[in-house]
Amino acid sequence: MPYTADNIEINIANGTAVLATDYGTSGYGFTASHTQIAKMVWGDENTSYRANEVYPLPVKLYGSTGGNVPVSGTITGTGDFFVRTNPTIPLIVRGSTFSTDAPVGITGRIQGITNGTAVGVTGYVNILNPVAIYGISGGTAIAVTGGRRLNSATDSVTVSGNVGIAGLSLSAASHSIAVYGSDLGGKVLTRVYGSDGTTLGMSGDALKVALVNSGINFNVSMASYVGVTNQDGPLRIQGYTAGGTPVTVKGQLAGGAVEIAATSAVPVGVCGSVAIVDTNIVNSLESTAKPLISNLATINSNTSVIQTISNQLNSSVGANVTVKEIKRPSAIIHGQKLVTTSPTSLAAGALKVGVTMKALRSNTGPVYIGNGGTLTSVNGYVLDAGDSVFIETDELKKIFVRTDIDTQATISFIAS
Repeated sequence: MPYTADNIEINIANGTAVLATDYGTSGYGFTASHTQIAKMVWGDENTSYRANEVYPLPVKLYGSTGGNVPVSGTITGTGDFFVRTNPTIPLIVRGSTFSTDAPVGITGRIQGITNGTAVGVTGYVNILNPVAIYGISGGTAIAVTGGRRLNSATDSVTVSGNVGIAGLSLSAASHSIAVYGSDLGGKVLTRVYGSDGTTLGMSGDALKVALVNSGINFNVSMASYVGVTNQDGPLRIQGYTAGGTPVTVKGQLAGGAVEIAATSAVPVGVCGSVAIVDTNIVNSLESTAKPLISNLATINSNTSVIQTISNQLNSSVGANVTVKEIKRPSAIIHGQKLVTTSPTSLAAGALKVGVTMKALRSNTGPVYIGNGGTLTSVNGYVLDAGDSVFIETDELKKIFVRTDIDTQATISFIAS
C-alpha cells in the first residue's frame, strides 16, 4: 500500500532524515504521487545563484507559432524596452482617450531624419513656448505661411543683428515705436542743450533752473529748519519799509525779553546805580536797628572765647575737658565662625566699642588674628584653644582670622 502522507522519511547511515514532499497534488502526471519541494538555483557552469529578490529567476517570453504573447496586468522593470513591428504593418500609437483619432501629446523637439523624408504634420498645431526656426546654411530661407497671428500677450519675437526698414509709412493712429536706452531698459540717456549749444546742468535728480524777470508766483514747501547765510559779509536784516527800518525781536519771557544761553561764561558789566526792589532785604540792611545788623553785631562782640579755645587746643598743655556722659552702643553682635586656612573676615557690622574673641576649647590647633591682606600663620596674633582677646575697632569686617594647614578650629565673638 503506497505511503500517502506528506514528507518522506529516509534512513541514512547516522539515523533518519525527512525529505519535504507534497502527496496527491493535482496536475498532469502527479495524481496519487509525491511531489518533491525544492529550492531553485540558476546559472552557468561557473557560477550558480539561489533564486531570491536580489537574484531573481530570469524568464523569457515566447509566443506560439503565428500568435502573440498574452501579457496582462502591470509590467515594470529596468533597462530598455523596445517596441517593434513588422515592416509591412504600421505601428499605431494612440492617446489616453482610447478613441480612434486620439492625439498623442509630444514635448521636446520634432526633427526629420537626415537626408530623409520630412515629418508631415496635419491638423492644428499650437505653439505655447518660443520656437527657434533655422534654415540650412547657404540654402533657401524658410517661409512660414498660414497658421495664426502673433499675440503680444502670449508670443515673443527676438531679432538679432541690424534690421532695416524701407518703404514703410508709419501712422500715428495705428503704429508705435519703442526706443530703449543703452542699458537695454526703458531709460533713454538724454542731454538738454541751451540756445548757444551749452549743456544744461543738473544737481542730483533736479534740473538747475535760473528764474529771470519778476511777476512769478510759487507755492513752496519748506523744511522744518531753514538756514540763511551770506557769503560776502554780515547778513543784513531790515524792515519792510524803505530806509532800513529795524526789525523788532521779542522773546517768550515777560515783557518780550529774549532768553540768552551760552556754553561759557558771558562777561557782563554794570554801569550806573543798581536798585534793590526786595522790601525784606532793604528793611534788614538799611539801619543798625534791623534784625540782620543787630545779630551780626552780637556775633562780632563774643568772638574772643573762640580764640581762647583755639589757643588751648594748639598749646602743649591742652584744654581741660569734663566728660558728663559717654554714649553706649544700643545693640551687640555675636556669633561663631568656622576658621579655615584662608584669611576670612570675621563678620560684618559697625561698632562703637570693640569685639571680644575666644577660641573654643575643642579646637585642635591655634587661630591667627590680623589684617586680611598680610595675615599668615607666621605674623598673626595667636589664640590657642580656650584663649580670648579684646580689640577696639569701629568695623567688625576689618578683623580677619585663619588657621594652620589640616587644622579644625572655631572662634566665638561678641561685639558692641
